[in-house]
Amino acid sequence: MAADTIRLAVTELEHRALLDKRLLTRFYRPATLADPRAKAGWVEPDLAPFPWADTDRRQAGEARAR
Repeated sequence: MAADTIRLAVTELEHRALLDKRLLTRFYRPATLADPRAKAGWVEPDLAPFPWADTDRRQAGEARAR
């Protein structure tokens, strides 16, 4: 149990943004999140791309180039 507690504490320190209740509002409009499609599955962010999206696209392009 102690190891789980330590892992959680480390995760919280490394990813503080995940504790922000308003995190999704940086990337989605409230109307987008309220839409039935968003409640049923994945919708792309409509305010700003996720920070890792560019990295994912770049890595996919590099993999295709090999």
